Amino acid sequence: MRNLTIKRAKRFVASLYKMKVYIEDPAAGELVISGIPCRKLGDLKNGEEKTFQIDEQARKVYVIADKLSKNYCNEYYQLPAGQEDVFLSGKNCLNPANGNAFRFDNNGDEAAVKNRRQGTKKGLLILILAMIVGAAAGFFITRSIISNRKPAEKVFTSNGMSITLTDEFKEKQFEGFTAAYASKNKAVLVTKDPFTLLDGFENYTLAQYIDLVIEMNGISTVKEDRDADPPCFAYEYVAPESGVTYRYISYVYKTGDAFWLVQFSAEKQDAEKLADTFAAWAKTVTFAD
Repeated sequence: MRNLTIKRAKRFVASLYKMKVYIEDPAAGELVISGIPCRKLGDLKNGEEKTFQIDEQARKVYVIADKLSKNYCNEYYQLPAGQEDVFLSGKNCLNPANGNAFRFDNNGDEAAVKNRRQGTKKGLLILILAMIVGAAAGFFITRSIISNRKPAEKVFTSNGMSITLTDEFKEKQFEGFTAAYASKNKAVLVTKDPFTLLDGFENYTLAQYIDLVIEMNGISTVKEDRDADPPCFAYEYVAPESGVTYRYISYVYKTGDAFWLVQFSAEKQDAEKLADTFAAWAKTVTFAD
């Protein structure tokens, strides 16, 4: 056996959080980090130095923030085989895209550097996904005078995506969305997430993409139908200013270069009545590629 000592520099960044130290252990792994089975060694407070007993095998030692962010807010150091004690130091670095991850000092290993880049890309993607609900919640529908004229079908096209709605809708510019359309009591919000946001993102299934959106936004769904064509899920949001409950019925698509999320929104009672209409509109979505 040998000693592994890790010193965490005292910094304001992530100062309130204990970092968790794991070591690669294929035989007794209790948590998989970036595909590697690991066993927990202990926690590391801000400014703390701790010593752990490890074996003499070559192992990766990981420092993570928590289980939820373990695959992007992580850092590892490749420990060589040997009997000599090992001393490592590091600190948390300010970068919201990777959750202000811990970084070992003098860790120039090429694979470790690549892991950092991948973690930052995935963290950035998660930041983007986590803004979906927040941005959607800010899109409130302005009512106008109700007309007795039956609306006519109208095709809207943006960034290579087309959808057939009605001429009740007007195209809107709304920060955080690839496209947005609104009528007197309905809204359609479109988000495109390119595969370039994350290495291997193109290998995700539609179900995995739904899981990611739900998990990163902390959504409590009121409906999920992953076998539908296209797959969909629904959630609700209560506007704090008015107390009005809005329902978002969301459909997901996958093209050659991106995932797409198309959300249909209305007040809850209206959305329930419009569910079939939203489903029909969702089936009209096409892509240029």
